[in-house]
Amino acid sequence: MTIEFKVTTDSRVLGQYYSLRGRCFREELGLSGFDGSEEEQDREGLIFLALQDGNCVGGARIASHVTLTSQLELLEIDQSTCCMWERFVMDPMARSVDLVREFIANLIQISLDSGYQNAMVLSSLRNARFYRRCHTALGVGFQIHRPVPYCAQGAFAGLEHYLSIAYLEQRQPLRLVI
Repeated sequence: MTIEFKVTTDSRVLGQYYSLRGRCFREELGLSGFDGSEEEQDREGLIFLALQDGNCVGGARIASHVTLTSQLELLEIDQSTCCMWERFVMDPMARSVDLVREFIANLIQISLDSGYQNAMVLSSLRNARFYRRCHTALGVGFQIHRPVPYCAQGAFAGLEHYLSIAYLEQRQPLRLVI
């Protein structure tokens, strides 16, 4: 099983990603009316995918437009150096801790390569805690800051939203334990 991680504009695999996120958000988050189709933010940001044998098994959007500017000010983070990681999804048939950790490691690197020092994440508390464990294992700072219930709008109303920040430039070198 070969997994390739990359930013792409290939319409075939983007279509697979949009279908996957629609299916997962409907089934796993209970958002029966969610349409995973391409959004304006998809066209403005970068779509980062995990491809297994050329087919999409996961993805996320790296958005340059941060909507929670007041939160960035409170956290003293420069908006021009921060992106948002959104619409993260992994196919349940391929999902594993190792795959998610490898995906996040590559997501961190592509975000750094794109000039970002920080990444904002809105997620459930459970997911935020999982992301924090992955980042910690990768030597990257990740802090869960606060609940932001007013961010739950539209199809996402009623879901919990916690604001977290990945401090990408604070990455520590990994050490091998022998």
